[in-house]
Amino acid sequence: MRRDQNGGPATRGPAVIRQAIAGIALMTAAGGHATDERDFAAAMRERLRAAAPDLETRLSASDPLVIEMKHEGRWGSARINLHRLHAFCADAAAEDCEAVLANFVRRTTAPRPEPAVPALRVIVRNQLWLDRVLESQPADARPLYRQIGDDLFALLAFAFPDGVAIAIPEQLRSLGLEDQRAWRVAGDQTRAVLPELPRDVDLAKYPVSFQEYDFLPSLLADTDAWPALAEKAGPDLFAAAISDFSVWIGVMPDGPRFDGFKQAVRAECAEWERCISPNVYRFRAGKWVIAE
Repeated sequence: MRRDQNGGPATRGPAVIRQAIAGIALMTAAGGHATDERDFAAAMRERLRAAAPDLETRLSASDPLVIEMKHEGRWGSARINLHRLHAFCADAAAEDCEAVLANFVRRTTAPRPEPAVPALRVIVRNQLWLDRVLESQPADARPLYRQIGDDLFALLAFAFPDGVAIAIPEQLRSLGLEDQRAWRVAGDQTRAVLPELPRDVDLAKYPVSFQEYDFLPSLLADTDAWPALAEKAGPDLFAAAISDFSVWIGVMPDGPRFDGFKQAVRAECAEWERCISPNVYRFRAGKWVIAE
């Protein structure tokens, strides 16, 4: 069974992408029941309080879709960002929204294991996600990150059964890891749980859809592994990192068919609770460039 980015059942699938590859008419997301941002946050705060009565929270005064938590006796170091949840529920069917919110509350209130070196991974997120994290977190709680494309960033995180937690420098130091070694360890451990890149496949005829793995967009973070594939595949190589559980790689020249594929990726992105990117990328000079 495919899973969503937080380890729960996936509510949507990649059928729309397959249709675009085959040239069939595109599907679009339907439904929608958006609510006021502040009301949405207030309702989520009540759900969190019901699940964990001892959890001290408050609505942020600066962002209507942020809930602040008291951590180690102080406010400001722990925040719950609801932007993606609100955006997902604006377009999702009511039952899909409810399933995602219930899963989010369960994950947020569940006890997390202590960070450990074997749990260290590289994850990929987009510019908007990173900007919100950098804006909401104090300087000493900001993640380590590297830019790998126009709007894509690799970050260090700890993998837990119910999701991931961004790794911050203080945690890494407590584990005896300096920055460069942390990146090296995380990269090795992430590659060990990912599929290999397709090297003996005609990607023009047979685009590859990676699923059933965690952290799939981290394939794009291993930029040292792509030049050989890009040289073999040619300048029309593309990659789409739609979610942590859906990545597409293939070869397709610019033109109407490629435009249809990009539209399909945007539609598929809208159907995930946490889409990584709605863009399709080309590999240029060691970086991922948005295919315009």
